[in-house]
Amino acid sequence: MNFEVLIQGAIKHKASDIHLLQGLAPFFRVHGALTRVDSTILSREDVEQVVSQIVPTRIAHLLESNRGVDFSYQFRNMERFRCAAFYEQKRLGLAMRCIPMKIPTLDELEMPDVLKSVSRIHRGMVLLTGITGSGKSTALASMIHHLNNLEARRVITIEDPIEYIYVPEKCIISQREVGDDIPDFAMGLRQALRMDPDVILIGEMRDLETIRVAIKAAETGHLLLSTLHTTGAVHTIQRIIGHYPEQEHELVREQLALNLKASITQRLLRRADGTGRMAAQEIMVVTDVVAKLIRDNRIPDIFPIIRSREAGMQTFDQALADLVRIGKITFEEGKKYCEDFYAYRRFIHGVSASSDKGSILSAG
Repeated sequence: MNFEVLIQGAIKHKASDIHLLQGLAPFFRVHGALTRVDSTILSREDVEQVVSQIVPTRIAHLLESNRGVDFSYQFRNMERFRCAAFYEQKRLGLAMRCIPMKIPTLDELEMPDVLKSVSRIHRGMVLLTGITGSGKSTALASMIHHLNNLEARRVITIEDPIEYIYVPEKCIISQREVGDDIPDFAMGLRQALRMDPDVILIGEMRDLETIRVAIKAAETGHLLLSTLHTTGAVHTIQRIIGHYPEQEHELVREQLALNLKASITQRLLRRADGTGRMAAQEIMVVTDVVAKLIRDNRIPDIFPIIRSREAGMQTFDQALADLVRIGKITFEEGKKYCEDFYAYRRFIHGVSASSDKGSILSAG
């Protein structure tokens, strides 16, 4: 196997991922679908040669001691990769997520205009959420890129590993990698607060300690951007609160009511013209009404406010319906991912209802 040719093929076919596993042929993920590369079956030596070539020397020992290691790798000036080398059933494997060198703009990603607005907030917390592989990192990078071209701000990112590389324009940007520049997210956050930041990006809020420091950063007058693996705004708020001991729930609801500014949950869908994938988002902006519902522990009641589309908000089904109406995705693609089929179908036809529960509607 010629590794360089394989990477060039992945770039040419706009693959999002490369998979190498001992005993199998290489695979690309293209537009969400796994595609076998026309190649011979990989031997252990094939995979070991690639892994030894790209794993940073400082962490190579972790592959054996932890039986897996995460890192980033850059191929010339053409593409970056977020990599995971691992063992499974004593076989060596490698998964590589492709990260373009050029950061796409929010317009190129066809993101709603509200993302431009929230990227320029001066204080508070903005969260990008969704399942693994839903484009959260790309959306965050595009928001930083948007800010970088418009305002002079001090931006500090804390990532594991570093993915997109920013070229300073109007902003001063420092990118710090967990395990290389700092021991963990929480420590990186504490240090960032002493580095005169305006904006802090945390790759992921993984634990209670990181969440505590992140909220503190938002409280002390910074814009805090981060990600969570949650499936909607209501779930996001409940997940954050659930990290805390029960006796602190009232306090954290108050903190979120004051500091959370927006929660954007996205998923990737196939374009109708077959040229790739695009994101659809549920968007919650924390208005005074949303803040009061959080404070009063009426979090499930936030969903009807999102559905009202006030201040640029939208449910996921409304976003899908919009994309169907303008021909960006097919009806069937939206149907596969919608949360309430009856509401989704009504939104496509521009019909409103007092409730969006399918159980009260006919199936015709």
